[in-house]
Amino acid sequence: MYSRGLQSYGHSIDVLEPKDYEIGQRYAKAKKFRQAWGAWRAVKQKLRANKYDLVEFYGDEFWLVSWQLSKSRNRPLLVAHTNGLELLDRSRSQFYNPRRSRLQRWVSLQTHERFSHLAFAYADAFVSLCELDQQHVLDLMLYPIELTSVVEPGLDEEYLAVPFSPLKEERVAFNGSWLPRKGIKELAAVMSVVLARNPKLHFDVYGTGGARDVVLSTFPAELHARITVHPRISNKELADSLAKAKIFFFPSQYEGFGIALAEAMACGCAVVTTRTGFGWALRDREEAWLCDFDDVMAMENAVQRLLQDDAMRTKVAVGGWHRVRALTWQSNVKKLEAIYRGWLSNPQYENRKIKARYSHANNF
Repeated sequence: MYSRGLQSYGHSIDVLEPKDYEIGQRYAKAKKFRQAWGAWRAVKQKLRANKYDLVEFYGDEFWLVSWQLSKSRNRPLLVAHTNGLELLDRSRSQFYNPRRSRLQRWVSLQTHERFSHLAFAYADAFVSLCELDQQHVLDLMLYPIELTSVVEPGLDEEYLAVPFSPLKEERVAFNGSWLPRKGIKELAAVMSVVLARNPKLHFDVYGTGGARDVVLSTFPAELHARITVHPRISNKELADSLAKAKIFFFPSQYEGFGIALAEAMACGCAVVTTRTGFGWALRDREEAWLCDFDDVMAMENAVQRLLQDDAMRTKVAVGGWHRVRALTWQSNVKKLEAIYRGWLSNPQYENRKIKARYSHANNF
């Protein structure tokens, strides 16, 4: 959508996706390394044939091409435009998925973590979808603040078109993959208690691809009749369904943004979530009810309070609904274009290129 938007403003955009550059796609092992090498070869070919003002890299697998290009004097602006900062996600994963052995952690430190850092250290500038990721790279002193920015994504019209209504059914909803990163352990613990306390309450699970048995296996059997695991549905169907729910519960451990959270807010749900991605910048108990990652008791109390207190629930839901009104593709693409124009015309960009050539020479 960013690419299409920039094209609509008259810019020429070339897009490479993994199928265009990943070497040995039939293999399952060493995917990051195969992508790193393939991306370097593909980008070199593109740069020989075309002159670009700017190259965006989405992901830390572009460490090799960023490192190599940073040493070139006449090159495009290199932007790490992330929809999920691996540096931060990896630091969070030790808490929600701590299954690696000491040897695995050592190998990861010497390879993936090292290369991930290089991917961002050698880029000239940084764009993220949320303020939390921006703050993390600033804390690591990878960029000057003026060469970082936050450009949020847009929501599809099906969600933005939902009018706000305080009239809701006795329903709590979740939308996301059934993975540890999404906080499913905390989700199951909280909703098992809440459903047991509220016999008229129903729990809707979206985004799992209809993996009903996998989802239900994490809940007591006596609650299964009040849990619906929905198959894949259209945006319109999902928006209509979310609009019926009082609460959207999203206890994620890490999000680059968390588009499911913003979609639920647009549909008038009062959200209970954690301080990650989009949730990190929301106003607590005004736009969302925020909880710490592992504080199951606080999550349980938040969901229960919003179910019982209609005034508080409506206040949070209204605040969230107004907050996401600005999430349109048109406005955010225009913001991104203005940022790129500003960087390309700013002498600070040239200074950054010189710094990238010399200051990291001993890091590899």
